[in-house]
Amino acid sequence: MRLKSLSVRLALWVGLLGLLQGAGVLWFSYLTMQQELGSQRRLVLRDKVDHAQQLIGDMPDDAAIRGKAFELVDLVTGHAELHLAIARQGSTEPTVAFSREASESLRRLKDDIWGTDAFLEWRAQTSDAPMLSQAGAVQLKSGEAYEIVVTIDRSEDQRLLRSLLVTALTAAPFGLAVAIGSALAIVILGLRPLRRFQKTATDITARNLSARIASRGLPTELQGLGHAFNAMLERLDDGVRRLSEFSEDLAHELRTPLATLLGRTQVVLSQPRTVEELTDLLENNVDELQRLSRLVSDMLFLAQADNAQTAVARRDLDLADQARTVAEFLQLLADERGIKISVQGSARVTADGGLVQRAITNLLSNAVRHGAQGTPVTVTVSSDAQNATLEVANQGEPIAPAHLGRIFDRFYRVDSSRARDLGGTGLGLAIVKAIMGLHGGEVAATSSGSGETRFTLCFPRGDQGR
Repeated sequence: MRLKSLSVRLALWVGLLGLLQGAGVLWFSYLTMQQELGSQRRLVLRDKVDHAQQLIGDMPDDAAIRGKAFELVDLVTGHAELHLAIARQGSTEPTVAFSREASESLRRLKDDIWGTDAFLEWRAQTSDAPMLSQAGAVQLKSGEAYEIVVTIDRSEDQRLLRSLLVTALTAAPFGLAVAIGSALAIVILGLRPLRRFQKTATDITARNLSARIASRGLPTELQGLGHAFNAMLERLDDGVRRLSEFSEDLAHELRTPLATLLGRTQVVLSQPRTVEELTDLLENNVDELQRLSRLVSDMLFLAQADNAQTAVARRDLDLADQARTVAEFLQLLADERGIKISVQGSARVTADGGLVQRAITNLLSNAVRHGAQGTPVTVTVSSDAQNATLEVANQGEPIAPAHLGRIFDRFYRVDSSRARDLGGTGLGLAIVKAIMGLHGGEVAATSSGSGETRFTLCFPRGDQGR
């Protein structure tokens, strides 16, 4: 069964890592101690062999060796693990041997191949104890050659190493438990800042999106997550606020034509009417119904654009040609106000021609409706290595800076009463922004104190907007 607790899993992994590290340290310590003990034993053997060679080398004959055996005994006195054997070269019968192991070492000297000053590891036949021996050669003053074998019993070394392993293995479970417990406590303490995220997420509701995570005191690793979480809440708060405002604006926009339709119909039906009066009512109702139809159509387009459901049929086109087509269509409306629409420049983009024309139509119709009578409306098309731009400029009442930041919001009007009288739904610029979003582009607006208002469409060149 998989563990669901992150703290427990991290603690177990840390404990396992600690166990592996402990095992590595133990193995390294074991090998180091084994090597150190072996080095010490070899130094002891070499020292004893050298000392014995000095003593025997000064003796005249075999009888002197036997007569001064007590001096040789001093070499191993106080060291129960040491064994000394001396014999004529090539003989297995010891001239001097102080233990069974010493005699056996002489047989090993004959049976095994030893180099000069070499060491031999072997096991005693009777006790099966591990032994380490070193042999040396010496000549008496008489010229007789003798061999010296010093042997050390390494049983105590093995017991020491075995005790080290047993102690370490016995303590391992307790050490593992301490490591896991300590790691669990550290992980729980380290994850405490995450509870801020849990508390904030718990406090957030559709009616309360004001909760934020205080970044002060957060670990460095969580600072970025805290900023991203707060930014997400800001976006959600802004989206919910805009949705609430949009719902209110939509209700207001629908209430006015519906109330008009209902009022007119009720008045006409309150008493008998002539055919001319009924016809006039129906004609007036058609105007309101057409406005409602445009409103619903615009709302449907924006909803599809928000969910990326609007099909974008991209093709290569000239922005100036698209602007001229729209300008020719709107010129009759512009002539009524003495406004001349001109298009200049050229730039090619990969975009949906129908959507581009709709965006240009919304900008030009706004420019004609709100431009001062008798002033020109200019469309300027240009491009650089990255972008193609289309600018629509007109002369009229300047737009206050407070309005510039919101004119692309749905149902937002600088002058709501005048815009509604002119037949606008308050969605034209929002549709322009949605169309540019579908193309990966941007729309911006500027308005100077002299009365020039300029809207700019910026399209990525080639495939950059796909």
